[in-house]
Amino acid sequence: MAESRPQPQLAVHIRAVKKTFGAGEAAVHALKGVNFDARQGELLMIVGPSGCGKTTLLSVIAGTLTFEGGEIDVFGASLHGMKERDITEFRKRHVGFIFQQFNLIPTLSCIENVSVPLLINGASRRVAERKAEAMLDEMGLAGRGHDWPMNLSGGQQQRVAIARALVHEPRLVICDEPTSALDKDTGGHIMDLLRSVARHPDRCVIVVTHDNRIFKYADRLTEMEDGRVQRVHDHAGHTNGEETATE
Repeated sequence: MAESRPQPQLAVHIRAVKKTFGAGEAAVHALKGVNFDARQGELLMIVGPSGCGKTTLLSVIAGTLTFEGGEIDVFGASLHGMKERDITEFRKRHVGFIFQQFNLIPTLSCIENVSVPLLINGASRRVAERKAEAMLDEMGLAGRGHDWPMNLSGGQQQRVAIARALVHEPRLVICDEPTSALDKDTGGHIMDLLRSVARHPDRCVIVVTHDNRIFKYADRLTEMEDGRVQRVHDHAGHTNGEETATE
């Protein structure tokens, strides 16, 4: 008899989460009882049309938006009812962010940009810059630490942004359209990098994207439509509906 494989541990576990913007006739129901799981050691993509709720879902997972009802657990920490200061503390220690437009500070050098999460977490400048330099080296940017972001290519700037997201060793890496501002080849290199980051057994990478060129890099694709998770596709092409996918 073949041995059964152990089930991967969950990094994110969401049940029946709702999010509404506004009130009354002007209310927009962005999330309508979402069920969602992300596993440790995987790169999961959230896809769907504009306005389907995927960026809102990313934001509630990261703790940058509150939510109504339901439950959200991120690496065993329940966000429901958590005080704002505790969510902020959790986020700065355990979550790394990668954005479409890089969001680098133009008046800081690359090494200073990458140092920011460490400084926020209380590291000394000397320690922060040493770790930032080592992370830039890992991203293939050795010797570029003292350059200004504006002097780098788009792909290099995104690598700086990835270094900044990873330097404090977060368990959850959140990526909002990380390749849409890049050409196909550069975007492919960035996704190779993110996929290697996701292979850490105690980490999860979640990517929101419209860029169908990079779907192949996902371990699983979660399709959203009208504020709900509709389907989940695994890397082998199997498709599950919402109920079976989130059991």
